[in-house]
Amino acid sequence: MIHWIISCLIYAKAASSCLSVRRPAIWLNVFPHFSSFRAKSKYALNCSGRSSELNKIGLTMCGFLLVLLPFPVFATVLKSDTTWSGTVFITDDILVSEGVTLTIEPGTKIRVIPAESTKTDPEYVSSLTEITVRGSLIANGEKASPVEFLVEGEKRSAWAGIIVDGGKAVLDSTIISDAETGVYVLRGSLVMSGSLLKQNRYGITVQGHEAVARVTTTRVEDNDYGVFLLNGAKIESTENIIKENRKKDRFTSAAKDYHLQEREYSAGPENRGKSRVYADEAMLGMTVWQGRIQVNGIIRVPENSRLIILPGTVIEFSRKDTNKDGIGENGLLVQGSIIAKGTKENPIIFRSSEKQGKMGDWDSINILNSDKGQNLIEYCQIEDAYRGLHFHFSNVAVADSVLRNNYRGMQFQESVVEIRGTWFYRNKSAFQARDSEIIFSDNVIYHNYAGMNIFRNSITLRGTSIVNNYLEGMRVREGLPIVDRNFIDGNRHGVMVSDAFYGEYTDNVISHNLESGMSLKGTESVEISGNVIQGNGINGMNIQDSSGAIQGNLITDNAERGIGVLSFQGVITGNNVLRNGLYNLGIDGATDVSARMNWWGGGDVRATIYDKEKDPSKGRADYLPMLDKPIAFTWPLNRLSADTKWYGDVVIKETISVDPGVNLVISPKSRVLFSEGAGIAAKGKILARGEKDAGISFTSFQGQGPDLWQEILLDHATGSEFLNCLFENATWALHIHFTDITIENCTFRNNGGGLRFTSGPIEIRHSLFEKNGIGIRAFRGTALITGNVLTGNGTGIFVREKGSGLTITKNNLFANSEYNVRLGDFNDEDVHAIKNWWGTLIPADTIYDARREPGIGTVLYEPFEQQPFSIEFSPDTSMGQVRQSGERGVTGK
Repeated sequence: MIHWIISCLIYAKAASSCLSVRRPAIWLNVFPHFSSFRAKSKYALNCSGRSSELNKIGLTMCGFLLVLLPFPVFATVLKSDTTWSGTVFITDDILVSEGVTLTIEPGTKIRVIPAESTKTDPEYVSSLTEITVRGSLIANGEKASPVEFLVEGEKRSAWAGIIVDGGKAVLDSTIISDAETGVYVLRGSLVMSGSLLKQNRYGITVQGHEAVARVTTTRVEDNDYGVFLLNGAKIESTENIIKENRKKDRFTSAAKDYHLQEREYSAGPENRGKSRVYADEAMLGMTVWQGRIQVNGIIRVPENSRLIILPGTVIEFSRKDTNKDGIGENGLLVQGSIIAKGTKENPIIFRSSEKQGKMGDWDSINILNSDKGQNLIEYCQIEDAYRGLHFHFSNVAVADSVLRNNYRGMQFQESVVEIRGTWFYRNKSAFQARDSEIIFSDNVIYHNYAGMNIFRNSITLRGTSIVNNYLEGMRVREGLPIVDRNFIDGNRHGVMVSDAFYGEYTDNVISHNLESGMSLKGTESVEISGNVIQGNGINGMNIQDSSGAIQGNLITDNAERGIGVLSFQGVITGNNVLRNGLYNLGIDGATDVSARMNWWGGGDVRATIYDKEKDPSKGRADYLPMLDKPIAFTWPLNRLSADTKWYGDVVIKETISVDPGVNLVISPKSRVLFSEGAGIAAKGKILARGEKDAGISFTSFQGQGPDLWQEILLDHATGSEFLNCLFENATWALHIHFTDITIENCTFRNNGGGLRFTSGPIEIRHSLFEKNGIGIRAFRGTALITGNVLTGNGTGIFVREKGSGLTITKNNLFANSEYNVRLGDFNDEDVHAIKNWWGTLIPADTIYDARREPGIGTVLYEPFEQQPFSIEFSPDTSMGQVRQSGERGVTGK
């Protein structure tokens, strides 16, 4: 009722303005028009101010209509060429359809009535009022009579702006103000000249390779941000003035596309024909679909009826668009129940029947008031729909499915839903839910315009990848979310949380998002702990009008601020916050911030904090006392899918895989601490470049002794490097397959085995192998082993097979308890090992080769050195233990 009254007041105010102007004005979006499942089209009321009598009649009509109508939150779709002139009031979204041109005449004023709602129309991008261009928008402003877009009222950033989504916008002498983004080009083109963008949050944003812009003689000023170019977008800029924007005039950023192997199911043979063709029809009782189904209407499954779809079935929907709004109307309406249970080998496909299917060809699988039992969608692929899955007041499980190329992948409210193992990709919007109970686990949300939008839900979101979405990865408003162990990378914004009074965000990796990693606005009692917030384009965290606990996180390498605070009443403690571009902590408001007992990475900590000392109008950062060493940070995920940097003490609880194409960089002075049975399996690169006095150690979390953790496996991880590193207490410290790698100035000690490898080529230089079962083990490998010390091991070097690719030279190879070098039973090749020092014994007595077992190859050790080589090691690499041992075997003296 309150919303209705407020709406009436807004409309009455706008109606009065509309009727008082001298030139004709257009009132848009007064009459909502409903179709079967959604509001898809609107009509317009033309209010003319030509005479006072007409004013009275018009005002009376508007007042009468406002009393009868609920407050409208629907959109107008322009289906034919349209011209605006005079004053135009916009109360809700405008969509310029493909093939349609909206022309705006000189001097036209477009007045936007602000309205932020929880609208759910998938064809739009923002919850704010927007003008979306999929056809053409031509604004023919003139220098003396510009076209002007402005907000009716004083609220800034009160509408979304002009969004070019596959169309083109030509804007001459146009003024755009008070928008979230003046012009946002997602796909398509912008040509702008002689224009002004002011008092917007963003002036111009161009995003992606499918977006281009040409901007000339235009002023972009007095916005928060001026011009943003994201993800490879192109702009041709000539004679523009881009200055005096509050936060940033220009910004360019691109997220790495990790080219995930998208899950895709294939239909069965195309020549099986249609099993059955349906028009509008109600399915009574139990119906079973199998084979190929053609749907030319709306199929209804009434209450107490059931539709069962067998594995391998293909359901195709023809396109029917009676109101010409670009959205198909055929689909399923399930008020009983649906069981669509495919298999991996025989999935179920829901798709358009058009030769070239496109999103919106058909409506949806609608499940309404179906909560007596659980509906099941398993091993299904749903594509080309308006909303792939749409349900209200229902109980639904979705598993191992694919939702792609839909306006919206899935949307529901007031439901109980479990979604697991499902891919959402290349939809306009992947997922939207409200007022529901949700379990969302092990899913992938990839390459959509918008990722997840969650409003007032009780949700557990776990083990999900939210990657490379154009807008936000995840937006949360109110509700009770538990967000745990997710990977959120390469979106424009990672996680945006607003108006939430509770919630737990724990053990997530939030990295490489183009602007912000995580934003909190209007939140209370929110826990942020154990997260990696790394490498985001502007700030790692943005905090405004919030409270809660931010504890135990790793916040590093964000381009500007690790944590940017406008106002925060909680505590920031026990975090590792370091190596952020401008400031580790930046306070932009007048409120003091509690940030005690954090590790700031050492050095001049004061220089990494922006607060009252740098600007007296800002609050003070209470950062003392601070930690003098890092907290031991447990890495939250068992898979690295994005470039990652490790600092300080990193605890590995289970084996972590490094994906192909991913770089893991481990910084000097770091310690990687492995739990029992844990290790690293890398198909990407590991770059562990310690420094002479700031080495890197890979060791056990439990203590000292061999076999306390597994191994670091490098498989086709060419380009990896280990420099000034210590490896101890492993089953096998390094295990290398088919990798070109250099290991230099490292120590391998107290492992079951130090290093084993296949193929190569490998270079092992100036390293120490001591107290291992086997120092180095080679199997069909190619390697240069030079300048090393191998002593105190069971076997120094064990060559299992094909040792002719080894060059072992200028090493101190001595005092290994069994053999300095041992050839395996299947090695039938000679091994080149000249110019080494073998200790004080006769070299042949320390070698197991053809001299002891005929037929296995010979170690060619002559000539050999009479004195040991002087080989020095970094004290920090050996962690001081070699010096403390009192053994002179390090240099052989």
